[in-house]
Amino acid sequence: MKKFVWLLLVVTMAFCFAMPSMAAKDKPIVWKMQASYPMNTTVMMHGREWSKYIQEITAGRLKVEILPPGAMCAVGDIVTYLEKGVFDCAVSYGGFYTGLIPETDLEIGLPMGHQTWDEYWDAYWNRGLGDVIREAYAEHNIIHYPSAAGCYYHFNTNFPVTKISDLKGKKIRALGIYGKYVEALGGSAVTIPGGELYMAMKLGTIDGAIYDASGLMDVKFHEVVKYYTFPTAAQIALSFLVNKDSFDKLPEDLKPLVDLGTRFILEDSSMRYIKETKESLHQAEALGSVEKCWLPEEELVKARKLVVPLWDEVAAKSPRMKKGVDILKEQMRFVGRPMD
Repeated sequence: MKKFVWLLLVVTMAFCFAMPSMAAKDKPIVWKMQASYPMNTTVMMHGREWSKYIQEITAGRLKVEILPPGAMCAVGDIVTYLEKGVFDCAVSYGGFYTGLIPETDLEIGLPMGHQTWDEYWDAYWNRGLGDVIREAYAEHNIIHYPSAAGCYYHFNTNFPVTKISDLKGKKIRALGIYGKYVEALGGSAVTIPGGELYMAMKLGTIDGAIYDASGLMDVKFHEVVKYYTFPTAAQIALSFLVNKDSFDKLPEDLKPLVDLGTRFILEDSSMRYIKETKESLHQAEALGSVEKCWLPEEELVKARKLVVPLWDEVAAKSPRMKKGVDILKEQMRFVGRPMD
């Protein structure tokens, strides 16, 4: 009996000593995500959905705290701070970082390039464009995943755009290569974070913005613009970015869940984003506050001729950029919209 009591005491003590290490193992990992757009916008829907589902597929072992824009750094500094591990992940738009990572021009989608998300998906995952982009981000200690932005991405203006000359001298907010696109068409490009667009338009600081149609409702842009230009300049993409050190510190069994899970969560949220973009435009039209205007085919022909040099300028920046542009040009020939 004494031996049994002694054995029970030893087992109990061993269990008690083991409890702290077991608790430490079971304690959830908490990542911080830096947002680059207001929390309730369609853009940040990617972050909200990812946070919800990554917690679910990891059985609560990875949780995410989403920080509002500016909480840890300015939008334009997100890549720099993420590279250093100030936070673990971010949702952003590559156009903010073209000076630091030139390949972000390829990432967001070149003007007159992809017209639908399936075309972008094909280029990124099947044709090698994703390898080019991910290699560039890897040099900054970041893992890149694409997600869809607006299927309608063109001019929000207070004047109709039915010919290229309508843009002459107009101040248009545009990021990355789309700033050069605006300038090629005769406008003046201005860089303004998404959260400041409403007041810039209301105060007349700008005459318009290249911004996807989701903004008409989620940042109430329909209150300060009158026209939306069709067809779209491109189907563009957003970025979901993960600090590589944060990823490498995950338990081995969580890594494939986070890697593959991120890809497919973002494909789901991309479809949601495209749906909400279309609904946003329909709602703005129904309110009578925004009208569609169209560039006719003859104007589009002129625009394409003006855009081709921009593609060549991008390709000339480096061998890696040329590889990316060559992938896109080959794809555009395949789909019947050659850009060379």
